[in-house]
Amino acid sequence: MVINMHKNSTTQTIALAVPAKSTKTRKRMFMATFSTLVILFALLWSQNIFAADKKAKLNEDPAIQAEAADFIQHLADKALVSLSQKSASLVDLEARFREILEEGFDVKYISKISLGRHRKQASKDDLKTYYKLFPEYLVRVYTSRLTKLDTKKVDVTKVLPNGKRDMYVRTIITDGEDKTFDVDWRVRPQKITAEAPEDRHYKIIDVKIEGISMARTQRDDFASRIAESGMSGLIAFMHDLVDGSVMVADSKDKAKQTTR
Repeated sequence: MVINMHKNSTTQTIALAVPAKSTKTRKRMFMATFSTLVILFALLWSQNIFAADKKAKLNEDPAIQAEAADFIQHLADKALVSLSQKSASLVDLEARFREILEEGFDVKYISKISLGRHRKQASKDDLKTYYKLFPEYLVRVYTSRLTKLDTKKVDVTKVLPNGKRDMYVRTIITDGEDKTFDVDWRVRPQKITAEAPEDRHYKIIDVKIEGISMARTQRDDFASRIAESGMSGLIAFMHDLVDGSVMVADSKDKAKQTTR
């Protein structure tokens, strides 16, 4: 600041220095502000991570695990009653298994993983036909296999979390000769709808029998058929099986076919 002072017609100029903040002070203020913002951001971020972590561990909730166990026990008991009646016709048994399949299995998801990497390579028309045939394909294949099993009872033993949301419901199957074997049902909680926020549903996406994944076995079978005759060959086989003109022999040789 400059002030002009007049004395005896002589002008004197006096410069008054106004104190200014030093560079060090400004840096300290900037760092303090920046550090505060970083701390606040870190706190908010950690809260979001914690909330996401809590949501991700839904399958570790004892109440959810109990619901999954009840779901499997109910479905297994229903299957035992429905499929163990020796006097029922094959058509009746297929209708009962179709009902169980729709109620308890995520058929759409299973159809996708059964096709594996070939899903991305298939045409839209082939995929449309494949997805249409797949549910009935499962009905034809597994009704025959399940009715041949002499299952006496199914007991749920424990529930194990798998990944962020799935659970393996472990059961012990006892057959007519009192022999037992382990069957693990991979269960996935379904999204809760706004109309029924408290009504949580569960679906089976895979079954492991003595450690062997049925979804992986099905995928390997389809991959083998596609490698041999292409996607069109797989669809033709599925179509013939659904129509009843061919059936898969119940043996380790997945490619073996017999005519009805």
